[in-house]
Amino acid sequence: MRTTLITSILTTLLLSNMASASWTAKRVFDPIKDETPCVLESTTKTINDGYQETEIVLRVNDKTLQVATRSNIDPSKGDISVQVDKKEPIKMDKVYLEQNVIFEREIATIIKQFIEGVRATFTLRFWPSYPTTGQKTVTFSLIGFTKAYGNLPDC
Repeated sequence: MRTTLITSILTTLLLSNMASASWTAKRVFDPIKDETPCVLESTTKTINDGYQETEIVLRVNDKTLQVATRSNIDPSKGDISVQVDKKEPIKMDKVYLEQNVIFEREIATIIKQFIEGVRATFTLRFWPSYPTTGQKTVTFSLIGFTKAYGNLPDC
């Protein structure tokens, strides 16, 4: 009985640490704004953009959600969005430096949904100057986001 209890406690602690490790508070340099704001950064995901594999990482602070990729974003269809769980998708605001999707106007709603949610699914399009490769989706876990967001001011 005691061994089972200890195993259960250790498993819970391990899973808790793994979850919060998927979101890290750090400073990231912005070359356009010439500043280094503190952001929460997700773990990196890799998806196929229709032509090649590309890495995607999320960066969040109280002003912006940035979806950073290594492939050029195609905003022409107006359907790039984020959807938390089964809530209504929120459309992007702009593309920044060709490879970054930016959400700003609805950032308070997005952060609230990230805190309350389990996963965020991004609908993206790539390569505006090539034949269309269609919508691509990538899902990020929001487990650990709330704890990491609480550490954001201390970054």
